[in-house]
Amino acid sequence: MHSARTDPSPRRIVHLSSLLQRLNVRLVMVLASVALVALLVSSLALSQILPGYFLDQARRRAETAALSTAILVQNQFEVYARVRPEVLLTPELRNTQILQPTVQDAANELAQGTIEITYTDDGSLAASAAPDATTEQQLREQGLQPDPEVQVPPLTLPLHPLAGLEIDLTFQVRDTYTNRAATLRSVNGALLGAGLAALTVSLFVGTLAARRLTGPLARLRQASSRFAQGELEERSPRFGIVEVDELGQQFNVMADQLSESVRLLQADRDRLREFVADVSHELRTPIAALRTFTDLQRDGEIDDEQRSEFLNRSTEQINRLEWMSTNLLDLSRIDSGIFPLDVRWGDLRDPVRSVVESQAEMAEQRGVSLASEVPSDPVMLRFDRERVVQLLTNLVGNGLKFTPRGGEVVVALVDIPNGATLEVRDSGPGILEAELPLVFDRFFRGTNVGEARASGSGLGLAIVRSIVEMHGGTITASSTVGAGSTFTVHLPRGEEGS
Repeated sequence: MHSARTDPSPRRIVHLSSLLQRLNVRLVMVLASVALVALLVSSLALSQILPGYFLDQARRRAETAALSTAILVQNQFEVYARVRPEVLLTPELRNTQILQPTVQDAANELAQGTIEITYTDDGSLAASAAPDATTEQQLREQGLQPDPEVQVPPLTLPLHPLAGLEIDLTFQVRDTYTNRAATLRSVNGALLGAGLAALTVSLFVGTLAARRLTGPLARLRQASSRFAQGELEERSPRFGIVEVDELGQQFNVMADQLSESVRLLQADRDRLREFVADVSHELRTPIAALRTFTDLQRDGEIDDEQRSEFLNRSTEQINRLEWMSTNLLDLSRIDSGIFPLDVRWGDLRDPVRSVVESQAEMAEQRGVSLASEVPSDPVMLRFDRERVVQLLTNLVGNGLKFTPRGGEVVVALVDIPNGATLEVRDSGPGILEAELPLVFDRFFRGTNVGEARASGSGLGLAIVRSIVEMHGGTITASSTVGAGSTFTVHLPRGEEGS
């Protein structure tokens, strides 16, 4: 039972630690800390400045009161020197507090504190007075209190009254009534109240600011969490905070790129599955033919004429497998970046004529007309002859394969100012408009090509596009269903001698 009661304590510590790690709590704590630091600094500064300032003012006032009292006493002595000089000369008489009324008035009105006047020569008391009861009550009603800390040095004043008398008096003012302590308490109270108000405001404003900042961040975190769970269409909205909006924009860009990558990967995966299925299906034919031929040859049940037919069919299937493996190898080399180009300055008419001549026999076998249209003057530019022959062979081969008997395939070369254009036109069934953007994708094979679809792998046009792009060129396709297709390749001229 005891351990069960003490288990939540570490959990509370962990919860408190995680709470302190939250951004909104940190922001509030920072603002509150700033307010507290400002309060402490201002309090420290005022506590060092104000007490000394008030004390200095009180001391100056006491010194002024002592000097004013001395002036009054001097006037009083001048009167005695003219009227009753014996009072000033006889020790028994001068200690009879003759100055008491004047000093009392000074204590009530000028000093508002205790005044002591002594004869400097013997230290005897000439007069002493403190505020009377009425004055003291009035001062206390005004919030004034005797201030023992207001200490001023004694003021010694030589008096030179009439009749040649010379008398020195010492004036001492102490326990003056001031509001210094009350003022300091009021200032400290006001400072404390202002500090508490500033702390409250900082906590309130900090909470609002933290919510305004952490709220969008929390929504952005939720969006990223849903995106991570597979909701690829999730995007970050705009919040009206520049920094957070920039972060959300970067998240949206990343999400768009990742979604597009996932889409492409899924499309490639689907096409790869279809391609693997097609390749597996196509492999069955040569394997079955080779197996049948082998079995018949082993059993001795075939004659020379049948053996020759089987050999011819097996050779066709083996050639097809070799062509397919070559295309796959080329694509693999392109993807890995080890498909070098031997770019040289030359006449582009040469590979066009070479491909047309090499494909002439196939065109004749299929009953398709194959022609070329090339300029009479050389078309000079920088290119890799073998790769251009390969791309033209693929384009012409596709045209011959999909064009029905009696149709035509034309290879046209046009010299333009910034390069050259190659066109391969056929009169085949054409490509559906929805499939036209996909013809250069790997493993894609159209649905409007009849039985010729079964003999393809969907790799030829992908290789053609890669070769064109490696030359810095572009390739486009246009088609009209029932009227044929046109593939247009633009190759840049390059710099002569480079």
